[in-house]
Amino acid sequence: MNKKIILALLILSPIYFLIQIFFFDMKYINDEEIIFGWDRENMRFQINEKKPFELNGIDGPYIINDTLYYVDENNILVKSIEIKDSLRVQVPNKDKSTFYFSLNKQLEKDSVAYPMPEKLIAISDIEGNFDAFCGFLEKNGIINQSFSWTFGKGHLVLNGDFVDRGEHVTPTLWLIYKLEQEAKKQGGKVHFVLGNHEIMNFQGKYKYADHKYIKLAQLIAPNKSTKESYKILYSKKSEIGKWLRSKNISVKIGNYLFVHAGLSPEIIPLRLTLGDMNEITRENWDKDLHNKPENDSVANFLLGRKGPFWYRGLVTDYKYYSKATSEELEQLLEAYQVQKIVVGHSIVEAVSTDYEGKVIHIDVKHGKEKYSPKTQGLLIEKGVAYKVDATGNKQQL
Repeated sequence: MNKKIILALLILSPIYFLIQIFFFDMKYINDEEIIFGWDRENMRFQINEKKPFELNGIDGPYIINDTLYYVDENNILVKSIEIKDSLRVQVPNKDKSTFYFSLNKQLEKDSVAYPMPEKLIAISDIEGNFDAFCGFLEKNGIINQSFSWTFGKGHLVLNGDFVDRGEHVTPTLWLIYKLEQEAKKQGGKVHFVLGNHEIMNFQGKYKYADHKYIKLAQLIAPNKSTKESYKILYSKKSEIGKWLRSKNISVKIGNYLFVHAGLSPEIIPLRLTLGDMNEITRENWDKDLHNKPENDSVANFLLGRKGPFWYRGLVTDYKYYSKATSEELEQLLEAYQVQKIVVGHSIVEAVSTDYEGKVIHIDVKHGKEKYSPKTQGLLIEKGVAYKVDATGNKQQL
């Protein structure tokens, strides 16, 4: 709510407005500040105050340029110029999970197409839920209890939105970073398909980030705005940022196309290859073309509401468009020479299919605990698709 609306409320209905503030503990805020509110703890009004963010115990590591940062158990940010060959990640969860990883000295862009392996597992929209993610990987034979890759030549597809909302975003990303290197050594592969939340983090949009990450960014870059300081965590100056920026927004594996949100039929006349789609997006993902389009109509489309990060029309009707028809889906499949499309982004009750099995939805409300049947993903084994969960249950789709 903007300041003009709040001023109008104060003038037109001051009693009702103040009742909301006092008795319902309401605050009117934007991304940067508390515009108007009541600080119950200190019994005072808050007007145009910076939003308070705090650290919350063990966190990190973060590597920005040649400096390592982490937060210790006393909420103290520790800074070091010594970056060891083996770095420790401590997860502030119930199990106090710990693992080690090494920096990848040769980050390379992923290819856009791969043959289908004997086994492939895909999961989407984890959003910093480390326990759910690890429980799922363990029960489906991808890692052991020491967080090491045990999936051999299998492929793991992460279909976007592994950041934001959760309290354990950083350890989740470092675990993926670690597994990617281990999989490669065994002839396997980890595919990280970027989602809209990864792109929002590139752009410094911290609305959905846990407050401790915002505070951390402010401490690392104290002389910048909150948005500009937060950008640093996912910038080219950051190891995590550089790594994520090597990833694609879509990948073809066998006859399956994986994309975070979906593909609109309106992409067909643009005649974009998967390589085009990935490179044009990579050149423009630091710009907020979703809200502030520029002169490049193709880039505007790819990063806009009908682009691969946001389009929901392979799952449902949406406020800007209707669900794609079966005929439109067939045109998409033909254009990209695939038989099926796998999407996340739009929450469904369970991993399921649509359009006679040609679209597979894998964004579900994952459980918060480690081995929950609510945490689900997709298994493709010898050409057959299954729903699998974090109990190890397996059911053909």
